[in-house]
Order: sequence, then structure tokens, then C-alpha cells
Amino acid sequence: MARRIAVGMSGGIDSFAAALRLQEQGWEVVGVHLSLWGKDDLRGVEALCRRLSIPLVVRDGREFFRDRVVEEFVRAYRMGHTPSPCCTCNRFVKWHLLEQAALDAGAERIATGHYVRMAERGGKHYVRRGVDEAKDQSYFLWGLSSRLLAKAVTPLGNCTKQEVKAWAMSRGYEVLAQRRESMGVCFLQGTDYRDFIRAYGGRAQEEQGDIVFRETGQLVGRHDGLANYTVGQRRGMPVVDGVPLYVAGVDVGRNLIWADVKSSLFSNVLYLEQLNVIDGKDLEADDLTLRVRGIGLNPQGTVRVERLAGGRCRVWLSEAAWAVAPGQPVAFYRGDWLVGGGIVCRVEKVEKIDAPCCGIQ
Repeated sequence: MARRIAVGMSGGIDSFAAALRLQEQGWEVVGVHLSLWGKDDLRGVEALCRRLSIPLVVRDGREFFRDRVVEEFVRAYRMGHTPSPCCTCNRFVKWHLLEQAALDAGAERIATGHYVRMAERGGKHYVRRGVDEAKDQSYFLWGLSSRLLAKAVTPLGNCTKQEVKAWAMSRGYEVLAQRRESMGVCFLQGTDYRDFIRAYGGRAQEEQGDIVFRETGQLVGRHDGLANYTVGQRRGMPVVDGVPLYVAGVDVGRNLIWADVKSSLFSNVLYLEQLNVIDGKDLEADDLTLRVRGIGLNPQGTVRVERLAGGRCRVWLSEAAWAVAPGQPVAFYRGDWLVGGGIVCRVEKVEKIDAPCCGIQ
């Protein structure tokens, strides 16, 4: 008897290709569609499941998604932070809803169309980067547990996007393969996040306030609402004596924006909270690196980690990072193995780094 697997299906080419590949490999596929935001038009995903002759399970997760992802997104910006809702969704919502739907459908495994690979080492399960560097989605999955990853299958991890499209077209799915895909944060639906927060009820963040040069405390301008600014931003910032200034910090308590020159936004020590790692020994490795997505530039070189109390840690960078903001997720890698991550809560720039010679103290 074929093993049953639940495949998360959005109606796009990636999830459909994942389902088709698994079906051709002999799996008994059950399609699972997660309704997470707004009113879904299910006709597209229903039609694809009919073409595959597989059942479709629709799971309503909108209330859970709103409470755990959207509310947290809005709250983070009100605190002057820079969140990543896709990391939050993958960590707390999407994969867990898919796992529950799989259990209800009697499926032993779960699958998605993510461009990542699953791997096992030392009895623990990890995510590895996909072979298509341009489509690799591992960064967003740092919060998943080894227990959940042990159930996961990602059929597209060893493929490039172009290979997946060509493969689907060879099987008669030209229209689907050539369809334009939606990009960005799903609930923003192409709108600017500032407009979304405003419409969602964040009008308190529209109050004007001061822009202050961090080095001297000099008033250099006025801002038009804290939610319109994030660390590293140049737009809307003043120019002083011919030198452009950037957002260096957001102070919610005093309703002001800290400004500084571009070169002052480098940091070489990061403090993280909500730390999640597959195996703590990975944080002791000499080849440990990290990635931060956002306005800032990812640091090159290796890092050293010191574990702190309460699921927190301090990270020393061998090469400084630029414009890292509180609220941003950090993902740790060893080569192409994703080994964990956390959320930035503070950054520092220190002249001399006395990092521990070993990873965990």
C-alpha cells in the first residue's frame, strides 16, 4: 500500500509540482490548502487537485494567522522593530497547521514546495539550502524543530526554478508554469506595509516627532510617524552639511528617530532572543556563519556565540554587519546546513571584541 503524504497546496506551480513529483514517486497524495488571510478563491487549487485525482482538504487558519502573525507584525512596528512575518508564519502557523491536517487525514508525512532540502545528521533533522541560490527559502525556516522536520519532504530542493517550470511544461502544464507568481508578504497584497498598519488601526504611529543626530543630540529634522521608518532607511531622512543621514534607531518612548551617517550603522555584536537550535553543539563550530535579511548587508566571515539565560544569546561577528535592526530574524548556518536562529533584540559596536574562544559558555 502506498504511503500517504499531505502536500501544502497554494494553487501555484511550486506546490503543484511537489504534489505531482510525489505522486509519480508512488506516494498517495492528499492536497491541503491553508486559508490564512481574507477570502480564498479555491477554484484554482480545486482544479489542480482534480487534474491529479487527489482529495483536497481545506483548513481554516485565519484566526490563528491573524493573532499569531498579523497582530505580531503590527505590534512589532509599533515598538520600533523590523519584523519578518514569513519567519513567524513558518515557525508558529503554517507547518503546524499542515501537520495537524496530515494527522487528521491519516498521512504520515508532510510536504511543501519550498526550495530547500531535508537532511539528517547524528539522529537530528535539519534544513539545508536549496541548490537554486536565487530561490533558496531556508532562512525562513530557522524556527522549525527537529521533530517536525523528521516528517517533512521537499521534492524541489534539488531543482532550480527553471528546471521545475520546464518539467511541468513537459507534462502539459504550460499555462501554470508561465503564470506570474505573487511575491512579498501575503497579507499585504502588494500594498506598502505603512498603509497596511495605518488601515489596521496603527494611527498612533502617525504622530510627528523629532529626528535627532545620535552623535551630538542635535535636532536635525522632523519625522511623520515612527511606523514610516526602519533602521538603515535613507528615504525621508535629512541631509546635514551635504552629508545624507540614515535611520540609526527608533525610540518609541520619546517618539523620535535617531539619525547617523551611513558608516556609523555597522555593528559587530548582536543580542538575540527566542533562540532555536537543532543541536547546541553546532553553535560551538568554527565554521558557523549567519544571515540577516532586510535593508542591511549580511556580514561575511564566521561568528562566535555565547548562550545567555532565558533563550537568549550574544553573537560576536568576525566582520561587522550593516543596519541590523531589532526584530529581524538571524539564521545560523554551517555551510549549507541551517542549524538554528533567533530574533535580534539589541546590537552593539565595540572596538575590541573579547569573544569566547569556544562557542558556548
